[in-house]
This record gives sequence, C-alpha cells and structure tokens, in this order.
Amino acid sequence: MVFENPENGQREAVTNREILWAFLLGPVYFAKKAEWLHAGIHALLILISLLLWPTGVLMTLGVWVGYACAAPTILEYRYQKMGWEKVAG
Repeated sequence: MVFENPENGQREAVTNREILWAFLLGPVYFAKKAEWLHAGIHALLILISLLLWPTGVLMTLGVWVGYACAAPTILEYRYQKMGWEKVAG
C-alpha cells in the first residue's frame, strides 16, 4: 500500500517487506519509523522475557515474530491516524 501526505505530497509505501525488516531489527525498526510506543513495548517485552531466561525463550520468540508479522498493520494504522490518504494498494 502507498500512503500520501495530503499536505506536502510525500509518499510512503507499506509492503510485506516490513515484516522482514521488523524481524531483523526488532524494536530498532519501529524506532526508525518513529513508532515510539511500539518500539518501547517491544523492547520492554523482550527485556522481560530475557529476565525469565531460560523459560522466557518462547516468549522472546513469540514477541519477536508477532511484532514482525504485525508491522505492516501497525504502520498502516499509523499513516491513517496521521491523516494520510491511501493512494494505491
């Protein structure tokens, strides 16, 4: 999907590639996209799961994969909330 800022015409694409980048970079990816709430929640959940080591390993995997799969939806919601218009996709 492609979103356009109606004020200045800036366009941003949200694709399934976001899943890969969110999986590889984790909370850093969300911070880079200025999605600070999700970056903080993701980092906090990872920290909690690491404190529960070794039983927290499954929680770590679940949080990491879950956030990666949710990345496109999170970004779509963010752009819509900011008033950007969907122009393609």
